[in-house]
Amino acid sequence: MAGRGELKFNIIENFGVLSTSKTGWNLELNLVQWGENKPKFDLRSWNGDHTKMGKGIGVTHDELKTLQMLIGNVLSDETAGTKSENTAFAPTEYDFDVVDNEDDFKPDVPKVGRLSD
Repeated sequence: MAGRGELKFNIIENFGVLSTSKTGWNLELNLVQWGENKPKFDLRSWNGDHTKMGKGIGVTHDELKTLQMLIGNVLSDETAGTKSENTAFAPTEYDFDVVDNEDDFKPDVPKVGRLSD
């Protein structure tokens, strides 16, 4: 049990490291359960043994799928050599299942292409 002022978390699955800083911290995509809440996809910096963390963002499965679509739009614009205008994105159809039972929750690994530096 976490003491007062300590965060209780469980890294359920590590999907990969996006980058490593000069100080050895890794920017990682993980599936993390914070306290007793439902697990979320989490993008943040961690030290090597996951005892310290930086600021990050947690997103639900639905938000991750929307982010995947947005990234796809960015990459397709980049590949085409065009610059898209700053417009709001409002998905009209969803291509995923809603999880009704937490026990049935199985994370999907996003299928995104690799960016070149």
